[in-house]
Amino acid sequence: MHFEPLDMESRKIFDDFLTPYPFIASTYNFTNLYIWRNAQKIRYHHTDKALYIMKEKSGNPYFIPPILKYEEDGREVYDLLLETMNDLGMEKVLKDADKTQVELLERLGYEIEYVSDRDNAEYIYTVEKMNTFSGKALHSKRNHFNNFIRYNDYTIKHIQESKDECIALAEKWYEASDKTPALTHEFAGIKDLISHQEFFNIVGISVFVDDVCQGFSLLEILNEKVILNHIEKADRSISGLYAFIAKTSMEYFGEGIAYTNREQDMGIPGLRKSKESYVPEFLEEKFIVKFL
Repeated sequence: MHFEPLDMESRKIFDDFLTPYPFIASTYNFTNLYIWRNAQKIRYHHTDKALYIMKEKSGNPYFIPPILKYEEDGREVYDLLLETMNDLGMEKVLKDADKTQVELLERLGYEIEYVSDRDNAEYIYTVEKMNTFSGKALHSKRNHFNNFIRYNDYTIKHIQESKDECIALAEKWYEASDKTPALTHEFAGIKDLISHQEFFNIVGISVFVDDVCQGFSLLEILNEKVILNHIEKADRSISGLYAFIAKTSMEYFGEGIAYTNREQDMGIPGLRKSKESYVPEFLEEKFIVKFL
């Protein structure tokens, strides 16, 4: 196989393979892959039967399950993948597999072992609850939201109206950070999404407090079932701003959509605590699969 780096022109190929699949997870979302294309050294290969995607973590390459045009080609597609793994001297392991992909491998007759990858499970919430913060479990979020409204002079703008201010805010935060590789790639991704909103189908809001941009959200409506939360940034010193952005984003863009996906916590304790505090409806599981 010849693997190509991901660029904006790759979108056409990905859309051709992915449009029939109503994924709720972000694994194959082109925008998500594009944001992290350099951090994860994402490359792809496609045939008339499948789309193969290779990533890298800590210098170790790995595959996620290929996207099939037709299930009946599954055995041929996976046999080629295993042959490629062997040629590249890779461990015969897939990451980020969902339950349906695990079940497909079993139907195809492969002998496999698999374990749940909790750090990469994605947090799925109902738009209704995120829009209202209803129920006892979200009482503290309602309080944060109400406190922000009560004590701040604020303005909400669509992200299209505030591109320069949002990029400047992201740059300010980045310059004040320890500039880890992950933060460097995230900052580059934010600039890409804000600069090419139409291409990536990005929607979102920015929030100005005392006429200064202090936070924003970058979202993508995947289908009538799910809206994906790519980026959410806010000044932590302003009490309730994060809750305000989360709720208001759903008020603006969640109408008629069942779920919002706030992605994984990557095993980071603070991020896990934050995502759990919004009380997810469920976690979209991912699995690490080993071929025996």
